[in-house]
Amino acid sequence: MKYIFSIFFLVIQFSLLAQNNEIQRETKFIAEAGTILSTNGETPFWLRANQYGIVPNQSPIFTLRGSVSSDYKKPITKEDKYKLSRFDWGYGLNIVGNLGKENQILIPEAYIKAKFGAFEIYGGRRKEIVGLVDSTLSSGSYIWSGNALPMPKIQISTPNFVPLGFTKGFLSFKGNYAHGWFENNRTDVKNFYLHQKSLYFRLGKPDWKFHFYGGFNHQVQWGGELLYPDPKNQFSINGKVGSSFNDYINVVTGRSLATVGDTTKNGANDALNRSGNHLGTIDFGFDIYTSTFSAFFYRQNVYEDGSLAYLSNITDGLNGISINIKKTSEATVKLQKIVIEYLNTTSQGGVGGSENTAARLRGQDNYFNNDVYKGGWSYNQTSLGTAFINNVSGVINNTGLFLNNNRIEAFYLSLQSSVKQNTLLNLTLSLSKNDGTYVTPFKIALNQFSSRLNVLLPLKFKSGLSISSSISFDKGELYKENYGIYIGFKKKW
Repeated sequence: MKYIFSIFFLVIQFSLLAQNNEIQRETKFIAEAGTILSTNGETPFWLRANQYGIVPNQSPIFTLRGSVSSDYKKPITKEDKYKLSRFDWGYGLNIVGNLGKENQILIPEAYIKAKFGAFEIYGGRRKEIVGLVDSTLSSGSYIWSGNALPMPKIQISTPNFVPLGFTKGFLSFKGNYAHGWFENNRTDVKNFYLHQKSLYFRLGKPDWKFHFYGGFNHQVQWGGELLYPDPKNQFSINGKVGSSFNDYINVVTGRSLATVGDTTKNGANDALNRSGNHLGTIDFGFDIYTSTFSAFFYRQNVYEDGSLAYLSNITDGLNGISINIKKTSEATVKLQKIVIEYLNTTSQGGVGGSENTAARLRGQDNYFNNDVYKGGWSYNQTSLGTAFINNVSGVINNTGLFLNNNRIEAFYLSLQSSVKQNTLLNLTLSLSKNDGTYVTPFKIALNQFSSRLNVLLPLKFKSGLSISSSISFDKGELYKENYGIYIGFKKKW
Protein backbone atom coordinates (compact mmCIF):
# COMPACT_ATOMS: atom_id res chain seq x y z
CA MET A 1 0.00 0.00 0.00
CA LYS A 2 2.85 2.44 0.82
CA TYR A 3 4.16 2.06 -2.74
CA ILE A 4 0.77 3.09 -4.16
CA PHE A 5 0.75 6.27 -2.08
CA SER A 6 4.36 7.05 -3.04
CA ILE A 7 3.50 6.80 -6.73
CA PHE A 8 0.48 9.07 -6.33
CA PHE A 9 2.40 11.71 -4.39
CA LEU A 10 5.05 11.75 -7.13
CA VAL A 11 2.32 12.08 -9.78
CA ILE A 12 0.70 14.97 -7.89
CA GLN A 13 4.02 16.79 -7.49
CA PHE A 14 4.77 16.35 -11.19
CA SER A 15 1.31 17.65 -12.02
CA LEU A 16 1.76 20.81 -9.96
CA LEU A 17 5.20 21.49 -11.48
CA ALA A 18 3.86 20.92 -14.99
CA GLN A 19 1.23 23.65 -14.70
CA ASN A 20 3.53 26.28 -16.13
CA ASN A 21 2.12 25.38 -19.55
CA GLU A 22 -0.14 27.88 -21.27
CA ILE A 23 -3.10 25.53 -20.92
CA GLN A 24 -3.04 24.38 -17.32
CA ARG A 25 -4.22 21.11 -15.88
CA GLU A 26 -6.92 21.57 -13.26
CA THR A 27 -6.26 19.77 -9.99
CA LYS A 28 -9.17 19.40 -7.58
CA PHE A 29 -9.06 18.74 -3.84
CA ILE A 30 -12.10 17.76 -1.79
CA ALA A 31 -12.37 17.12 1.95
CA GLU A 32 -15.49 16.06 3.83
CA ALA A 33 -16.36 15.18 7.41
CA GLY A 34 -19.74 13.94 8.55
CA THR A 35 -21.79 11.58 10.66
CA ILE A 36 -24.67 9.13 10.12
CA LEU A 37 -27.21 8.45 12.87
CA SER A 38 -30.25 6.16 12.82
CA THR A 39 -33.02 5.13 15.17
CA ASN A 40 -32.40 1.37 15.14
CA GLY A 41 -28.66 1.03 14.57
CA GLU A 42 -28.92 0.17 10.85
CA THR A 43 -28.08 2.58 8.05
CA PRO A 44 -31.24 3.29 6.00
CA PHE A 45 -31.32 1.87 2.48
CA TRP A 46 -30.89 5.05 0.42
CA LEU A 47 -28.14 6.38 2.70
CA ARG A 48 -25.93 3.39 1.82
CA ALA A 49 -27.13 2.17 -1.62
CA ASN A 50 -25.18 3.31 -4.70
CA GLN A 51 -22.48 4.94 -2.56
CA TYR A 52 -19.66 2.84 -4.05
CA GLY A 53 -19.46 0.70 -0.92
CA ILE A 54 -18.16 3.43 1.41
CA VAL A 55 -21.14 3.54 3.81
CA PRO A 56 -21.34 0.71 6.40
CA ASN A 57 -24.61 -1.10 7.11
CA GLN A 58 -24.42 -0.28 10.83
CA SER A 59 -24.63 3.15 12.43
CA PRO A 60 -23.76 5.51 14.09
CA ILE A 61 -20.82 6.36 11.86
CA PHE A 62 -18.31 9.18 11.80
CA THR A 63 -16.68 9.51 8.39
CA LEU A 64 -13.73 11.43 6.96
CA ARG A 65 -13.25 11.60 3.19
CA GLY A 66 -10.55 13.20 1.10
CA SER A 67 -9.76 13.18 -2.60
CA VAL A 68 -7.43 14.69 -5.15
CA SER A 69 -7.89 14.41 -8.90
CA SER A 70 -6.53 15.85 -12.10
CA ASP A 71 -8.49 15.58 -15.32
CA TYR A 72 -7.40 16.11 -18.90
CA LYS A 73 -6.56 19.62 -20.02
CA LYS A 74 -9.54 21.57 -21.28
CA PRO A 75 -9.44 24.40 -23.81
CA ILE A 76 -10.56 27.82 -22.62
CA THR A 77 -10.72 29.49 -26.02
CA LYS A 78 -11.25 28.20 -29.55
CA GLU A 79 -7.56 28.69 -30.25
CA ASP A 80 -6.68 26.44 -27.31
CA LYS A 81 -8.20 23.44 -29.09
CA TYR A 82 -5.41 23.54 -31.64
CA LYS A 83 -2.74 23.70 -28.93
CA LEU A 84 -3.85 20.56 -27.11
CA SER A 85 -1.90 17.38 -27.71
CA ARG A 86 -3.72 14.22 -28.72
CA PHE A 87 -2.01 12.63 -25.73
CA ASP A 88 -2.93 13.57 -22.17
CA TRP A 89 -3.11 12.00 -18.74
CA GLY A 90 -4.75 12.32 -15.33
CA TYR A 91 -5.18 10.64 -11.98
CA GLY A 92 -7.49 10.30 -8.99
CA LEU A 93 -7.11 9.30 -5.35
CA ASN A 94 -9.97 9.04 -2.85
CA ILE A 95 -9.60 7.82 0.74
CA VAL A 96 -12.44 7.20 3.21
CA GLY A 97 -12.15 6.52 6.93
CA ASN A 98 -15.19 5.28 8.88
CA LEU A 99 -15.34 5.12 12.67
CA GLY A 100 -18.25 3.29 14.33
CA LYS A 101 -19.45 -0.25 14.93
CA GLU A 102 -17.32 -1.17 11.92
CA ASN A 103 -14.03 0.72 11.59
CA GLN A 104 -12.79 0.99 8.02
CA ILE A 105 -10.17 2.60 5.83
CA LEU A 106 -11.30 2.37 2.21
CA ILE A 107 -9.83 3.50 -1.09
CA PRO A 108 -12.74 3.74 -3.52
CA GLU A 109 -10.58 5.47 -6.13
CA ALA A 110 -6.88 5.19 -6.93
CA TYR A 111 -6.14 5.31 -10.65
CA ILE A 112 -3.90 6.72 -13.33
CA LYS A 113 -5.36 7.33 -16.79
CA ALA A 114 -4.10 8.42 -20.18
CA LYS A 115 -5.74 9.18 -23.50
CA PHE A 116 -4.68 9.35 -27.09
CA GLY A 117 -7.27 10.90 -29.32
CA ALA A 118 -10.63 9.24 -28.61
CA PHE A 119 -9.12 6.28 -26.73
CA GLU A 120 -8.41 6.06 -23.01
CA ILE A 121 -6.57 3.53 -20.86
CA TYR A 122 -6.55 3.43 -17.07
CA GLY A 123 -5.40 1.20 -14.25
CA GLY A 124 -6.65 1.03 -10.66
CA ARG A 125 -9.95 1.62 -8.90
CA ARG A 126 -12.37 4.11 -10.43
CA LYS A 127 -16.04 5.01 -9.93
CA GLU A 128 -18.05 3.85 -12.95
CA ILE A 129 -21.54 2.93 -14.14
CA VAL A 130 -22.10 0.52 -17.05
CA GLY A 131 -25.19 0.56 -19.28
CA LEU A 132 -27.63 2.99 -20.87
CA VAL A 133 -29.10 4.78 -17.86
CA ASP A 134 -29.34 8.19 -16.25
CA SER A 135 -25.93 8.67 -14.64
CA THR A 136 -26.88 10.98 -11.74
CA LEU A 137 -30.32 10.20 -10.27
CA SER A 138 -30.97 6.58 -11.34
CA SER A 139 -31.74 3.77 -8.88
CA GLY A 140 -28.71 2.15 -10.47
CA SER A 141 -27.84 0.47 -13.74
CA TYR A 142 -28.92 -3.17 -13.51
CA ILE A 143 -25.51 -4.80 -14.00
CA TRP A 144 -22.95 -2.24 -12.70
CA SER A 145 -24.58 0.45 -10.58
CA GLY A 146 -21.98 2.04 -8.34
CA ASN A 147 -23.37 0.10 -5.38
CA ALA A 148 -20.16 -1.75 -4.49
CA LEU A 149 -16.60 -0.64 -3.85
CA PRO A 150 -14.92 -0.16 -7.25
CA MET A 151 -12.93 -3.17 -8.41
CA PRO A 152 -9.27 -2.84 -9.49
CA LYS A 153 -9.15 -3.05 -13.30
CA ILE A 154 -7.09 -2.34 -16.36
CA GLN A 155 -9.34 -0.91 -19.05
CA ILE A 156 -9.17 0.53 -22.54
CA SER A 157 -12.21 2.43 -23.75
CA THR A 158 -13.73 5.25 -25.73
CA PRO A 159 -15.34 7.31 -22.93
CA ASN A 160 -17.38 9.36 -25.39
CA PHE A 161 -19.24 8.49 -28.56
CA VAL A 162 -16.83 8.47 -31.52
CA PRO A 163 -18.30 9.32 -34.95
CA LEU A 164 -17.56 6.95 -37.81
CA GLY A 165 -16.17 9.18 -40.53
CA PHE A 166 -17.72 7.40 -43.49
CA THR A 167 -21.20 8.07 -42.01
CA LYS A 168 -20.46 11.81 -41.65
CA GLY A 169 -21.28 11.65 -37.96
CA PHE A 170 -24.62 9.86 -38.32
CA LEU A 171 -23.29 6.66 -36.65
CA SER A 172 -21.11 6.80 -33.51
CA PHE A 173 -19.83 4.18 -31.10
CA LYS A 174 -18.42 3.88 -27.58
CA GLY A 175 -17.22 0.86 -25.63
CA ASN A 176 -14.77 -0.63 -23.18
CA TYR A 177 -12.64 -3.74 -22.71
CA ALA A 178 -11.36 -4.54 -19.21
CA HIS A 179 -9.66 -7.11 -17.02
CA GLY A 180 -10.31 -6.97 -13.27
CA TRP A 181 -9.51 -8.78 -10.03
CA PHE A 182 -12.06 -9.92 -7.46
CA GLU A 183 -11.19 -9.76 -3.77
CA ASN A 184 -9.43 -12.65 -2.02
CA ASN A 185 -11.26 -12.43 1.32
CA ARG A 186 -14.30 -14.31 0.03
CA THR A 187 -15.31 -17.70 1.41
CA ASP A 188 -16.15 -19.32 -1.95
CA VAL A 189 -13.34 -18.71 -4.48
CA LYS A 190 -10.00 -16.90 -4.47
CA ASN A 191 -7.68 -15.62 -7.20
CA PHE A 192 -10.42 -15.18 -9.79
CA TYR A 193 -11.02 -12.51 -12.38
CA LEU A 194 -13.44 -10.19 -14.13
CA HIS A 195 -13.76 -9.95 -17.88
CA GLN A 196 -15.81 -6.95 -18.97
CA LYS A 197 -16.62 -5.39 -22.31
CA SER A 198 -19.33 -3.23 -23.82
CA LEU A 199 -20.25 -1.75 -27.18
CA TYR A 200 -22.92 0.88 -27.79
CA PHE A 201 -23.98 2.73 -30.92
CA ARG A 202 -25.71 6.07 -31.43
CA LEU A 203 -27.75 6.95 -34.51
CA GLY A 204 -28.00 10.67 -35.19
CA LYS A 205 -25.51 13.50 -35.49
CA PRO A 206 -24.51 15.26 -32.25
CA ASP A 207 -26.47 18.43 -33.06
CA TRP A 208 -29.67 16.59 -33.98
CA LYS A 209 -32.76 16.82 -31.76
CA PHE A 210 -33.27 13.05 -31.67
CA HIS A 211 -30.88 10.12 -31.19
CA PHE A 212 -31.35 6.36 -30.96
CA TYR A 213 -29.03 4.16 -28.87
CA GLY A 214 -28.41 0.42 -28.74
CA GLY A 215 -25.76 -1.96 -27.50
CA PHE A 216 -24.72 -4.51 -24.91
CA ASN A 217 -22.37 -5.18 -22.03
CA HIS A 218 -20.80 -8.53 -21.17
CA GLN A 219 -19.55 -9.42 -17.68
CA VAL A 220 -17.81 -12.68 -16.69
CA GLN A 221 -16.50 -14.09 -13.43
CA TRP A 222 -13.86 -16.68 -14.32
CA GLY A 223 -10.87 -18.69 -13.11
CA GLY A 224 -9.81 -19.13 -9.50
CA GLU A 225 -9.40 -21.72 -6.77
CA LEU A 226 -12.35 -23.16 -4.84
CA LEU A 227 -12.45 -22.67 -1.07
CA TYR A 228 -15.23 -25.23 -0.59
CA PRO A 229 -15.19 -29.02 -1.17
CA ASP A 230 -15.76 -30.30 -4.71
CA PRO A 231 -14.92 -34.02 -4.44
CA LYS A 232 -16.72 -34.99 -7.66
CA ASN A 233 -15.05 -32.24 -9.75
CA GLN A 234 -18.45 -30.78 -10.52
CA PHE A 235 -17.22 -27.18 -10.56
CA SER A 236 -13.47 -27.55 -10.98
CA ILE A 237 -10.61 -29.96 -11.57
CA ASN A 238 -9.04 -30.70 -8.20
CA GLY A 239 -10.20 -27.34 -6.88
CA LYS A 240 -8.86 -25.31 -9.83
CA VAL A 241 -11.27 -23.46 -12.13
CA GLY A 242 -10.04 -23.06 -15.70
CA SER A 243 -7.63 -20.08 -15.86
CA SER A 244 -5.57 -20.82 -18.99
CA PHE A 245 -5.25 -18.60 -22.05
CA ASN A 246 -7.58 -20.97 -23.90
CA ASP A 247 -10.11 -20.57 -21.08
CA TYR A 248 -9.74 -16.79 -21.40
CA ILE A 249 -10.53 -16.98 -25.14
CA ASN A 250 -13.63 -19.03 -24.32
CA VAL A 251 -14.61 -16.43 -21.72
CA VAL A 252 -14.17 -13.50 -24.13
CA THR A 253 -16.06 -15.15 -26.98
CA GLY A 254 -18.74 -16.73 -24.77
CA ARG A 255 -18.18 -20.03 -26.56
CA SER A 256 -20.51 -22.81 -25.49
CA LEU A 257 -18.70 -25.94 -24.32
CA ALA A 258 -21.84 -28.08 -24.35
CA THR A 259 -21.01 -29.54 -27.76
CA VAL A 260 -17.59 -30.64 -26.50
CA GLY A 261 -18.68 -31.86 -23.07
CA ASP A 262 -15.11 -32.53 -21.92
CA THR A 263 -15.31 -32.75 -18.11
CA THR A 264 -11.58 -33.46 -17.76
CA LYS A 265 -10.57 -29.82 -18.29
CA ASN A 266 -13.02 -27.53 -16.52
CA GLY A 267 -15.33 -29.74 -14.49
CA ALA A 268 -18.79 -31.01 -15.35
CA ASN A 269 -20.53 -27.66 -14.74
CA ASP A 270 -18.52 -25.67 -17.31
CA ALA A 271 -18.34 -28.59 -19.73
CA LEU A 272 -22.12 -28.45 -20.09
CA ASN A 273 -22.26 -24.64 -20.21
CA ARG A 274 -19.56 -21.97 -20.66
CA SER A 275 -16.29 -21.14 -18.96
CA GLY A 276 -17.16 -18.77 -16.13
CA ASN A 277 -20.30 -16.97 -14.99
CA HIS A 278 -21.65 -14.83 -17.86
CA LEU A 279 -24.19 -12.04 -17.37
CA GLY A 280 -25.09 -8.58 -18.62
CA THR A 281 -27.74 -6.51 -20.37
CA ILE A 282 -28.77 -5.60 -23.90
CA ASP A 283 -29.83 -1.95 -23.86
CA PHE A 284 -31.87 0.37 -26.05
CA GLY A 285 -32.78 4.03 -25.70
CA PHE A 286 -33.54 7.31 -27.40
CA ASP A 287 -33.42 10.96 -26.46
CA ILE A 288 -35.28 14.08 -27.51
CA TYR A 289 -34.11 17.70 -27.24
CA THR A 290 -36.45 20.71 -27.28
CA SER A 291 -36.03 24.35 -26.33
CA THR A 292 -37.55 23.77 -22.88
CA PHE A 293 -36.49 20.24 -21.92
CA SER A 294 -34.60 17.11 -22.93
CA ALA A 295 -35.75 13.54 -22.26
CA PHE A 296 -33.89 10.23 -22.32
CA PHE A 297 -35.81 6.93 -22.48
CA TYR A 298 -33.95 3.68 -21.78
CA ARG A 299 -34.56 -0.05 -21.45
CA GLN A 300 -32.10 -2.66 -20.11
CA ASN A 301 -32.87 -6.31 -20.99
CA VAL A 302 -31.39 -8.92 -18.66
CA TYR A 303 -29.45 -11.97 -19.85
CA GLU A 304 -27.75 -14.58 -17.70
CA ASP A 305 -28.66 -18.22 -18.37
CA GLY A 306 -30.03 -18.10 -21.90
CA SER A 307 -33.65 -17.17 -21.25
CA LEU A 308 -33.39 -13.90 -23.19
CA ALA A 309 -32.40 -15.80 -26.34
CA TYR A 310 -35.83 -17.46 -26.16
CA LEU A 311 -37.53 -14.22 -24.96
CA SER A 312 -38.89 -16.15 -21.99
CA ASN A 313 -37.65 -13.48 -19.55
CA ILE A 314 -38.41 -10.49 -21.79
CA THR A 315 -40.62 -8.95 -19.10
CA ASP A 316 -37.56 -8.56 -16.86
CA GLY A 317 -35.40 -5.46 -17.06
CA LEU A 318 -34.96 -1.83 -16.10
CA ASN A 319 -37.17 0.82 -17.75
CA GLY A 320 -36.53 4.51 -17.24
CA ILE A 321 -37.12 8.07 -18.34
CA SER A 322 -34.91 11.01 -17.41
CA ILE A 323 -36.19 14.56 -18.02
CA ASN A 324 -33.98 17.65 -17.77
CA ILE A 325 -35.89 20.92 -17.57
CA LYS A 326 -34.02 23.75 -19.27
CA LYS A 327 -36.27 26.76 -18.85
CA THR A 328 -37.85 27.29 -15.47
CA SER A 329 -40.00 29.96 -13.89
CA GLU A 330 -38.78 32.66 -11.54
CA ALA A 331 -40.08 30.69 -8.57
CA THR A 332 -37.87 30.29 -5.51
CA VAL A 333 -37.85 26.50 -5.87
CA LYS A 334 -37.14 25.34 -9.43
CA LEU A 335 -37.53 21.76 -10.62
CA GLN A 336 -34.47 20.78 -12.67
CA LYS A 337 -34.63 17.03 -13.28
CA ILE A 338 -37.00 14.06 -12.97
CA VAL A 339 -36.10 10.35 -13.17
CA ILE A 340 -38.78 7.63 -13.14
CA GLU A 341 -37.86 3.92 -13.28
CA TYR A 342 -39.52 0.54 -13.11
CA LEU A 343 -37.44 -2.58 -12.39
CA ASN A 344 -38.79 -6.11 -12.79
CA THR A 345 -36.77 -9.30 -12.18
CA THR A 346 -39.58 -11.66 -11.15
CA SER A 347 -39.82 -13.79 -14.32
CA GLN A 348 -36.25 -15.09 -14.75
CA GLY A 349 -37.58 -17.21 -17.62
CA GLY A 350 -40.19 -19.00 -15.53
CA VAL A 351 -39.92 -22.25 -13.61
CA GLY A 352 -37.92 -24.33 -16.09
CA GLY A 353 -34.20 -24.97 -15.91
CA SER A 354 -31.25 -23.54 -17.85
CA GLU A 355 -30.24 -27.02 -19.00
CA ASN A 356 -33.42 -27.31 -21.08
CA THR A 357 -33.34 -26.31 -24.74
CA ALA A 358 -37.10 -25.99 -25.24
CA ALA A 359 -37.98 -22.30 -25.08
CA ARG A 360 -40.92 -22.83 -22.76
CA LEU A 361 -38.71 -24.71 -20.27
CA ARG A 362 -35.80 -22.28 -19.99
CA GLY A 363 -35.88 -20.43 -16.69
CA GLN A 364 -35.00 -20.04 -13.03
CA ASP A 365 -32.01 -17.94 -14.06
CA ASN A 366 -31.37 -17.04 -10.39
CA TYR A 367 -29.99 -13.58 -11.20
CA PHE A 368 -26.60 -12.64 -9.72
CA ASN A 369 -26.17 -16.15 -8.20
CA ASN A 370 -23.91 -18.90 -9.53
CA ASP A 371 -23.15 -22.47 -8.43
CA VAL A 372 -19.38 -22.03 -8.83
CA TYR A 373 -19.03 -18.48 -7.50
CA LYS A 374 -21.37 -18.87 -4.55
CA GLY A 375 -20.69 -15.34 -3.34
CA GLY A 376 -22.49 -14.25 -6.49
CA TRP A 377 -22.23 -11.08 -8.53
CA SER A 378 -20.79 -9.12 -5.63
CA TYR A 379 -17.64 -7.37 -4.52
CA ASN A 380 -16.67 -6.83 -0.90
CA GLN A 381 -19.98 -8.56 0.08
CA THR A 382 -22.05 -5.99 -1.80
CA SER A 383 -24.04 -6.45 -5.00
CA LEU A 384 -22.21 -5.07 -8.05
CA GLY A 385 -25.53 -4.50 -9.80
CA THR A 386 -28.80 -2.92 -8.77
CA ALA A 387 -29.03 -2.39 -5.01
CA PHE A 388 -32.53 -3.89 -5.01
CA ILE A 389 -30.99 -7.37 -5.51
CA ASN A 390 -29.34 -8.10 -2.21
CA ASN A 391 -28.94 -10.39 0.77
CA VAL A 392 -31.71 -9.66 3.23
CA SER A 393 -30.16 -11.37 6.24
CA GLY A 394 -26.57 -10.41 5.47
CA VAL A 395 -25.43 -14.04 5.62
CA ILE A 396 -25.24 -16.88 3.12
CA ASN A 397 -28.61 -18.66 3.01
CA ASN A 398 -29.19 -22.40 3.25
CA THR A 399 -28.58 -22.92 -0.47
CA GLY A 400 -24.99 -21.78 -0.07
CA LEU A 401 -25.69 -18.77 -2.33
CA PHE A 402 -25.07 -15.25 -1.10
CA LEU A 403 -27.84 -13.17 -2.74
CA ASN A 404 -31.16 -14.45 -1.43
CA ASN A 405 -33.48 -11.74 -2.79
CA ASN A 406 -33.42 -11.42 -6.59
CA ARG A 407 -37.09 -11.55 -7.61
CA ILE A 408 -37.99 -7.87 -7.36
CA GLU A 409 -40.59 -5.47 -8.67
CA ALA A 410 -39.66 -1.86 -7.87
CA PHE A 411 -41.01 1.60 -8.67
CA TYR A 412 -38.62 4.52 -8.31
CA LEU A 413 -38.83 8.33 -8.47
CA SER A 414 -36.09 10.92 -8.04
CA LEU A 415 -36.46 14.71 -8.27
CA GLN A 416 -33.77 17.38 -8.31
CA SER A 417 -34.54 21.03 -7.57
CA SER A 418 -32.70 24.23 -6.75
CA VAL A 419 -33.58 26.90 -4.21
CA LYS A 420 -32.49 30.44 -5.08
CA GLN A 421 -30.06 28.97 -7.63
CA ASN A 422 -27.53 27.80 -5.06
CA THR A 423 -29.11 25.21 -2.75
CA LEU A 424 -29.71 21.80 -4.32
CA LEU A 425 -32.50 19.45 -3.21
CA ASN A 426 -32.82 15.81 -4.23
CA LEU A 427 -35.81 13.67 -3.24
CA THR A 428 -35.68 9.89 -3.80
CA LEU A 429 -38.62 7.52 -3.29
CA SER A 430 -38.86 3.77 -3.96
CA LEU A 431 -41.51 1.11 -3.44
CA SER A 432 -40.58 -2.53 -3.97
CA LYS A 433 -42.15 -5.99 -3.74
CA ASN A 434 -39.64 -8.68 -2.84
CA ASP A 435 -40.22 -12.41 -3.41
CA GLY A 436 -36.81 -13.88 -2.48
CA THR A 437 -35.62 -16.44 -5.05
CA TYR A 438 -37.23 -19.36 -6.89
CA VAL A 439 -35.16 -21.78 -4.80
CA THR A 440 -35.80 -20.05 -1.44
CA PRO A 441 -38.91 -17.88 -1.84
CA PHE A 442 -40.18 -15.73 1.00
CA LYS A 443 -43.34 -17.14 2.58
CA ILE A 444 -45.14 -13.97 1.53
CA ALA A 445 -43.99 -11.09 -0.65
CA LEU A 446 -42.21 -8.42 1.41
CA ASN A 447 -43.16 -4.84 0.56
CA GLN A 448 -40.72 -2.04 1.22
CA PHE A 449 -40.85 1.77 1.05
CA SER A 450 -37.61 3.76 1.27
CA SER A 451 -36.93 7.47 0.87
CA ARG A 452 -34.21 10.09 1.12
CA LEU A 453 -34.05 13.88 0.97
CA ASN A 454 -30.63 15.41 0.20
CA VAL A 455 -29.79 19.07 0.74
CA LEU A 456 -26.53 20.68 -0.43
CA LEU A 457 -26.17 24.23 0.91
CA PRO A 458 -23.14 26.33 -0.09
CA LEU A 459 -21.92 28.70 2.64
CA LYS A 460 -21.56 32.19 1.19
CA PHE A 461 -19.03 33.39 3.75
CA LYS A 462 -16.50 30.71 2.77
CA SER A 463 -15.74 29.90 -0.85
CA GLY A 464 -15.95 26.20 -1.69
CA LEU A 465 -17.46 25.21 1.67
CA SER A 466 -20.90 23.62 1.84
CA ILE A 467 -23.16 21.71 4.21
CA SER A 468 -24.39 18.34 2.95
CA SER A 469 -27.30 16.71 4.76
CA SER A 470 -29.68 13.81 4.14
CA ILE A 471 -32.77 12.53 5.88
CA SER A 472 -33.80 8.94 5.11
CA PHE A 473 -36.72 6.72 6.08
CA ASP A 474 -37.42 2.97 5.70
CA LYS A 475 -40.78 1.34 6.35
CA GLY A 476 -41.91 -2.12 5.35
CA GLU A 477 -41.28 -5.82 5.82
CA LEU A 478 -37.82 -6.09 4.22
CA TYR A 479 -36.04 -3.60 6.50
CA LYS A 480 -37.02 -2.49 9.98
CA GLU A 481 -38.80 0.83 10.36
CA ASN A 482 -35.96 3.28 10.56
CA TYR A 483 -35.13 6.97 10.43
CA GLY A 484 -31.63 8.11 9.58
CA ILE A 485 -29.74 11.33 9.04
CA TYR A 486 -26.41 12.33 7.55
CA ILE A 487 -24.87 15.73 8.11
CA GLY A 488 -21.44 16.77 6.92
CA PHE A 489 -19.23 19.63 5.81
CA LYS A 490 -17.55 19.57 2.42
CA LYS A 491 -14.71 21.78 1.20
CA LYS A 492 -13.51 22.07 -2.40
CA TRP A 493 -10.32 23.71 -3.66
